[in-house]
Amino acid sequence: MRTSVLLTASLAALLMAGQAAAQEPVSRDPVAQESSASPAPEVEDVLTWDELPADLRRRAEPLIGRVAAQAVLHVEAAVAPDVDFRSVDHGDILFEQAIRPAGLARITRPVVNAQKYGPMGAALWPGIGPDGDYWCWRRFNPANDFARGNIYCYQDRDGDGTSERMMENPVWMGQLPASRFQFLSLGHDEGVEESATFEVEPDALGDFEEIVVLRYYGATRGMVKDDGSLAPATVEFELMTGPDRQSLSEVSRIRIRVDAEGKGDYYAPNGVRLEVDGVNVDGVARVRLLGALPPGRTLLIPPVTRELITERMAEFFNPDGSPKVEAADDGGQVAGPAAPPTT
Repeated sequence: MRTSVLLTASLAALLMAGQAAAQEPVSRDPVAQESSASPAPEVEDVLTWDELPADLRRRAEPLIGRVAAQAVLHVEAAVAPDVDFRSVDHGDILFEQAIRPAGLARITRPVVNAQKYGPMGAALWPGIGPDGDYWCWRRFNPANDFARGNIYCYQDRDGDGTSERMMENPVWMGQLPASRFQFLSLGHDEGVEESATFEVEPDALGDFEEIVVLRYYGATRGMVKDDGSLAPATVEFELMTGPDRQSLSEVSRIRIRVDAEGKGDYYAPNGVRLEVDGVNVDGVARVRLLGALPPGRTLLIPPVTRELITERMAEFFNPDGSPKVEAADDGGQVAGPAAPPTT
């Protein structure tokens, strides 16, 4: 089962539910209409969880705290935040961080057919998914350095160094094909009845060295103003990973909706923080990087939070919980909601 894809699909379904709820006709109370001349109460500046429709909160609750399938990373060093805004054009990289697997273990008793699933002494790295922690190994394909073999992850629910089940991920080509250890799915239960044992090497890190970058994709929608700027608009960034800059794959797309003044921001639980202060019709934007992945042990795809759900639902609802009304066409309006992240 592709757990990361399922989490993404669940978020997408939630967004569609939010859009449908926002488009439902609002009932008009005659008494309320008669008293419409009375001063309206002050509205909060930001949409909160409690202001979301009860049905949407009920649908979102099972997603809160769930972790997408992925390798656990060790980030080598922090990135210094920008002191001021800088101009970025399509393809410009805002940060690059070196990463490695966040741990190392070695198989001390392999399962049957060890050449396929991991031989004695094979080096494992830590993985994680909605159902718990794993230790993973990749069977390399010597015929092609780029098209590597399947990833096998041993689940160790109680942390005693003995596996309870093994997952096979055979869909590497459609996820992060160039990465030597990262993945976006645990695949399926391979049905291996034997248990493997492995010994963790304290404080050790995996040998694989890769990078995570944030790259500016460009402005995708917006209204052209007289001064040549776009506002309101949508600007996009790509969170990418791979062995080097020539072999990167996109993990998630960050979309920032800027207001009529050209301002917008983005705050993610994984530490990535951005501010936008204007974007031109040619796509060049003024951006300030406020944060990247924290150094040490971390996840590239953070768990789903209430804040993330609320941020996505802000596409459809005002700060007081009332539905937003936007033009159906692209003529001057920022059209439609942003797609959910791959988290």
